Amino acid sequence: MSSLRPRLRRCHSRTLAALACLAALAMAAAATATAHEKTDVLVLYNGDRITGEIQALRGGMVSFGTDAMGTVEVEWREVATVESRYYYEIRLASGERFYGVVGPGEQPGAVTVREGADSRTIPWDELVELRPIEKDALDRLDIYTSLNFAYTRASNVSTSELKADISYEDERSLNRLTARNTVSTTQEETTSSRRLNLSRQTWTDRANYFRLLSGGFESNDELGLDRRFTIGAGIGRYFIDTQRSTLSGNVSLRAMEEFGEDGENTESLETEFAVDYGVWRFDSPDLDLRYNLSLFPSLTESGRLRGETELRLRWEIYRDLFWDVSAWGSFDNQALDENADRATDWGLTTGVGWEF
Repeated sequence: MSSLRPRLRRCHSRTLAALACLAALAMAAAATATAHEKTDVLVLYNGDRITGEIQALRGGMVSFGTDAMGTVEVEWREVATVESRYYYEIRLASGERFYGVVGPGEQPGAVTVREGADSRTIPWDELVELRPIEKDALDRLDIYTSLNFAYTRASNVSTSELKADISYEDERSLNRLTARNTVSTTQEETTSSRRLNLSRQTWTDRANYFRLLSGGFESNDELGLDRRFTIGAGIGRYFIDTQRSTLSGNVSLRAMEEFGEDGENTESLETEFAVDYGVWRFDSPDLDLRYNLSLFPSLTESGRLRGETELRLRWEIYRDLFWDVSAWGSFDNQALDENADRATDWGLTTGVGWEF
């Protein structure tokens, strides 16, 4: 395993460099791109006709920009016909992705997508996402950050937590950075845990399947972990992908290097089995519930098993301001530092988050 260390460091550096380049390209594109003209038309079942700009269809809601009313949210099931002369990315519940100009379907409640001489009619309940592909790159960048806090008076323990979730999706991939910094204080000591994960899901020719690249950094005082670096690759699949929920799983092979607080250093290989579930609604107020679980059986350390899980609930208080509840846990049956307090660590916090 001695040769693993330089390769691991080089791969981790390339992952960080790729993320930096991605952010730079997004900002550069945002500086030159402009939203298209407000000439799209929605006709509702009640006969109302709205002219504006289709900004996105997600979670069964159409975000529609108008001159008179600003951005309005319209339930997709209330739309009889839609028409636009601009180019869109369309994603179906089957996982299929394609591109074209959208127009009225053969019947109300359907959309016709035209690409050159070809056309296809799609019922509204099969369409999961609709997005203008010429839209500002910055508008494809989703950023969520939250500041949470917890205090137990009986034990005089306080916990503060800062989290960030940044994602960027284009025609070929979904790129994501998540970070969490947790600090717990008692009368005797202060402990902390930090985590930063990078991932890139690249769409494949097979509907619902994706290739996965990942890299990460972690430290945890409770587990006696000074720092851990990981990088991996694998394949995943969406088992559920609808207007209201998603369920996905992935299998990866990961290389890991970790340093204990006692100075011990180990290098190893492990597999990852992960599942991620999300359910949401975008009518007012927004509600978003996410749960993920990852298990890491080691391939080079006999009997070692690690695990990570996280549950997050977001409830919109005011426009883009959320009440945030988070719970997470980490488990390692062979903690690197034999003097570590325990083989598990967990946290439960609540606070406010902001999406922009």
